[in-house]
Amino acid sequence: MENRHVVIIPIEIDEEKESDYLDAWQDAAEVMAAQPGFIRTYMFRTIVPGSTFSLVNVAEWQSTAHWEEAMNVCPMMGQQIAVAHASNYEAIRTVLPTRQLSSGDGHIPADLSPAEARRRAVDGDLTLVDVREDDEWAARHPAGAVHAALSTFPGSLPDLPDGPLAFVCRTGTRSVQGGAQAIRAGRSSVYSVAGGLEAWEAAGLPVALPGRDRAAAAVRED
Repeated sequence: MENRHVVIIPIEIDEEKESDYLDAWQDAAEVMAAQPGFIRTYMFRTIVPGSTFSLVNVAEWQSTAHWEEAMNVCPMMGQQIAVAHASNYEAIRTVLPTRQLSSGDGHIPADLSPAEARRRAVDGDLTLVDVREDDEWAARHPAGAVHAALSTFPGSLPDLPDGPLAFVCRTGTRSVQGGAQAIRAGRSSVYSVAGGLEAWEAAGLPVALPGRDRAAAAVRED
């Protein structure tokens, strides 16, 4: 078994700042995923009441040298590194690098422009699958999409509709990861929406705003 360099970073943060922190960590994790030697990273939330550290980040690298080199470009420098008991936490977010998923058999999803993905979804030729996390989905998502968070893969893949799938995330990184897992699970005609939701909205394509829709419905009922 090869040696790995594992970095464990307990994080002390106010509850009201946690969501913004997780968004920033997601962006940083995607940067790290593009660095040589990166294997995977998880974000955990504590299950111990009153714990000083509400979150803990665990990242795995092929070697210490790879990790040290990556720290030169890490967007979230300055974190304290310490030891935490894994049994005290549960995973809430996971990022795997596209580079590693696509190595070996070379199976990665084909890119699909947002406009083409929308056209095919409207025509019933494919299912649009948003792989972002629950909070991201609840805030806004591509109109007509179904939800299957990447953190639930591969267990949730059998629940997706038959036929072609087009995965979408915020910028296009997690959708490639989800598509690669779907291909490995035996799905065919798998796509990744290039540029993700940001490109989707930039193209003027419709989004669903569940919170706003519910508020509007409540006003109408009153």
